[in-house]
Amino acid sequence: MRLLNYKYITKNDLIDFISLHSIENSNSVLIQIFISNRKKEEIKELRDTLKELIPKCSLIITSTAGIVNSGEVIDDEIIISFSIFENSTTKDLGYCKKSIDDILLDINTNHINKDTKLIIAFANTFKIDSSLLLKKLTSQYPDIVIVGGNAGDDFRFQECIVTSSKHCDSDIVFAIIDSKTLKISTDYLFNWETIGRSMIVTRSEGSKVYEIDNKPIIKVYEHYLGKAVSQNLLAYGIQFPIVFKVQGTNVARALVAYDEDEGSITFAGDVPQGIEVKFGYANIEHIEEENSKHLLRTNKYKNEAIYIYTCGSRRQMLGSFLNKELKTLNNIGESVGFITYGEFFHNNTSCENSLLNITTTYVTLNENSANEQIVYDKENIDASSGDIKIRALTTLLKKTSEELDDNLYYLQQFKNTVESASIFSTTDAKGRITYANKNFEDISGFTKDELLGKPHNIVRDDSMESSVFKEMWDTISSGKIWKGLVKNRKKNGCNYYVVSEVAPIYNKDGSLKEYIGIRNDVTELEEYKQVLKSELLSSQESLEENVNYIKQFEEAMNLATAVIKTDTNNIIKFVNDKFVSLSGYAKKELIGKNCEEIRHQKHRDEGRCIQIQKKLQKSKIVFETMTNISKTGDEFITNTLFYPIKNTSKQIIEYVQIMFDVTDIYRLNEEIINTQKEVVEKMGAIGETRSKETGDHVKRVAEYSYLLAKLYGLSEEEALLLKQASPMHDIGKVGIPDNILNKPGKLTPEEFEVMKDHARIGYEMLKHSKRDILKASAVVAYSHHEKWDGSGYPLGLSKDDIHIFGRITAIADVFDALGHDRVYKKAWDLESIFELFKEQKGKHFDPKLIDLFFENQDKFLKIKDSFDGLKK
Repeated sequence: MRLLNYKYITKNDLIDFISLHSIENSNSVLIQIFISNRKKEEIKELRDTLKELIPKCSLIITSTAGIVNSGEVIDDEIIISFSIFENSTTKDLGYCKKSIDDILLDINTNHINKDTKLIIAFANTFKIDSSLLLKKLTSQYPDIVIVGGNAGDDFRFQECIVTSSKHCDSDIVFAIIDSKTLKISTDYLFNWETIGRSMIVTRSEGSKVYEIDNKPIIKVYEHYLGKAVSQNLLAYGIQFPIVFKVQGTNVARALVAYDEDEGSITFAGDVPQGIEVKFGYANIEHIEEENSKHLLRTNKYKNEAIYIYTCGSRRQMLGSFLNKELKTLNNIGESVGFITYGEFFHNNTSCENSLLNITTTYVTLNENSANEQIVYDKENIDASSGDIKIRALTTLLKKTSEELDDNLYYLQQFKNTVESASIFSTTDAKGRITYANKNFEDISGFTKDELLGKPHNIVRDDSMESSVFKEMWDTISSGKIWKGLVKNRKKNGCNYYVVSEVAPIYNKDGSLKEYIGIRNDVTELEEYKQVLKSELLSSQESLEENVNYIKQFEEAMNLATAVIKTDTNNIIKFVNDKFVSLSGYAKKELIGKNCEEIRHQKHRDEGRCIQIQKKLQKSKIVFETMTNISKTGDEFITNTLFYPIKNTSKQIIEYVQIMFDVTDIYRLNEEIINTQKEVVEKMGAIGETRSKETGDHVKRVAEYSYLLAKLYGLSEEEALLLKQASPMHDIGKVGIPDNILNKPGKLTPEEFEVMKDHARIGYEMLKHSKRDILKASAVVAYSHHEKWDGSGYPLGLSKDDIHIFGRITAIADVFDALGHDRVYKKAWDLESIFELFKEQKGKHFDPKLIDLFFENQDKFLKIKDSFDGLKK
């Protein structure tokens, strides 16, 4: 094939060009016309001229925000590009005021065939949702490459023009290339970097974003980019896209419109609600370095043609460097294309067609084998002083952002540690609570909603003297940290004691930001001190009697509690009789042993002993449940308190471990849980047996449910709970009459109403249980016949209102039921089941779960085969 680019001058000059280059009137010729700053009348006249000269050629036209012509960007021109194929045919299409579904129906019915290799699409940015169109086209034709982009209008953001040979004023136009020999490859350059903190899109609809971090989006732009940008969004805001990750890949979205009345910014592509975003910027040195690496790695031989589509925002930010990027790409092959308001890109690996922003996408075309090696032009394009300043600024921004990100990451870890290890709260300047962590809620008995906006005297005990709090307020008001012991009162009236540190936090300008309070619970210690104080004050016994009392106390402790003392290297220095009894070792065998040697291997593998030692070295008291190994190899489980012992110089000299044997309790608990599991499985099997199904059905449903729950991202604990509960999904069938339950034919409407009641019956049977497994079983029984679109029963719930356990079990139950014989039907083949699942995606079933099912269908079939194999 050949690619010829012509800068339009006059009609006669165009005729001479066609003749000189022997361009035939053939459907093997594709004409692409790119226009910049030209009137509609001129475009129509040129279109009519070409239709008159070479009517069999395919023709598509788009307005631009600049034209890519043989490695450079030009404006205020018309470029006509002729792609002359040897063994491929072309056709052009145009659609105006047609729905996306109608467009797809026509393309599918009349234009696409088994030889279709490439679709080039130019979309009117302001008239069609190209992102949705790409998704729907991909779902039907994942192997067909779709390229092109949203038309531009030279950054006016008012009106775009796209035209085909048959339709002058279109919403979208296509050029379709059919071939048995054409080789196509797509790629893109992005390499934009992000800056600033991560933000959450809290309100969006498709490509419209209303709020970020619960603030109007225009306020976010004004806060971070300044009023000059926020007041001229279409002129300057396009240079600062928002960037987010999709399956690990950075995706940028440039803004294309701002609706002041509704307070929304429209971006060139969908921005999902709930996604984490950052502002993007162009670090030219980074882009240049990454581009060079990528192109040298991926392109070694010349191509017959390359079509390029690059973003308007990329042009604005890269300045003259974009010409260098395009000049480098032109080494790969003769090139043509345009500056877009959004590029269409085909991922060769995932076979997905997507709408991108801020990228330079390109597609190479070859009808013959490439054998000429590329020699990349090393000539540098001179940068303007403005470009040099931008390079310096972006480098400064990158380094500053990296340092800030590191600091923020460290501070976030520090904050998380403080929050998890202490009772934490913040207040405003008037002492009203603005934040309280979970530990604060747990110890006080108040919920966060009950605490927020209230002063801390909501938990203050009346016995505390007011002078203490006056001293506290005077201290923190003067900018100092107050420390002290506070007696508080829980919501239920009980007391608790905390050691508190309250400190003022200031903004950079010196104004007060907030007060923070960090507390540690010392209730047990204080109560024990009070008991000892009372005992000592009331006792008139001699020192000898007190010693005798303490000795008896130690003997009692020795009988009930196991004790180990170690040095700071965890070497055992002392063990009491109780620990000797538990471990089966003699004292002399334990003295000198590293206490890690008596721990279960799982603790060693996870580094638990090292973690505990690090905390002790920081004078922290640690409470852990530990599994230990006796001399005979048996396990014994202890609730263990690790306490660092200090000398008078406050240096840690040894560690004490106080252990409470809870082995029997844990084993009893395991036995209870296993009994619950067995009861649930047996009850589920009984329910299925009554409807003449095998017990294998509930076992398979349990396995499918567990797998799907893990794939969905539920925790191991939640997934196991669902696995244990799902066998009870049809337990309510025990309340359905036999003549309906085991009817071999289709149920009448009246009979089906009776059958539907099994979901309610199952729920009523289980809902009053306090056991986690049975509570989960009640949820599954009640919700597994609800449907994503709201047409299910018994409550008619839809989408996320249906409990995730019900949505997962619905897929597991239907998949297994259809794949096996029932009294009223024969088993379906897998192809028919899969077709049903695809058809019911977003109707009966949660679409995300269906996607996970198909992405991992080999794992589900492995479970099915394992059970069916046992049956055989």
